[in-house]
Amino acid sequence: MTRVLSTLLSHYRRHPGQMMMLLLGLWVASALWSGIQAINATARDSYARADALFDTQLDQLERRDGTPLNRAEYYALRQAGLPVSPMLEGEIVTQDGTRLTLIGIDPLTLPSDNALAQANTSASLSDFLTPPWQARVAPDSLAALGIPRENASAATPPLADDKTLPPLVLAPALPPGTLIMDIAAAARLLESGDELTRIVTAPGALTEAPAGLTLTRAATLASLAN
Repeated sequence: MTRVLSTLLSHYRRHPGQMMMLLLGLWVASALWSGIQAINATARDSYARADALFDTQLDQLERRDGTPLNRAEYYALRQAGLPVSPMLEGEIVTQDGTRLTLIGIDPLTLPSDNALAQANTSASLSDFLTPPWQARVAPDSLAALGIPRENASAATPPLADDKTLPPLVLAPALPPGTLIMDIAAAARLLESGDELTRIVTAPGALTEAPAGLTLTRAATLASLAN
């Protein structure tokens, strides 16, 4: 081993340029490894936030014929005393062409421990529910909206279709590329009329599906996602 090291040192003393290239290569490899580890850590954090948000542990109601639900059906279920909550989901496009997921919720009817209702923000519920509303957004998404973090609070970034987002509220628990707002504000931005993406309820809150609807349990949805 000593002879090998001595031979290598002797070689590099005669060829110092090769030694410099070797050291440079080791430095570049180390920097790349550190960068990859940082990217992986960021990706793991994003995936964890996405899992916490979309693994919402909610039973879902849909029409048997697969056509979209609407608000009238939701109101009828509420009037019948069923503990259901409406949800609306779609895409918005920023001025630079980035597509972001927009989720509209009614936090008053969602289970209070649900990730969608919480989203780790201390913002006022009344400000979230009433015009001009609020848009909860992860700090990671601000670049796509063209907003520096220091100017993010209450900013109202314009979108590609000349619409404007409600005042922003930072919600670090949200995954990148996702915004949450009151369902009425989301419906206006998405121009969805009375349509709903789904109606949800706490796991086990309904013993059976109402007439004309199918009930998919949270456990089934979780197994399909995995």
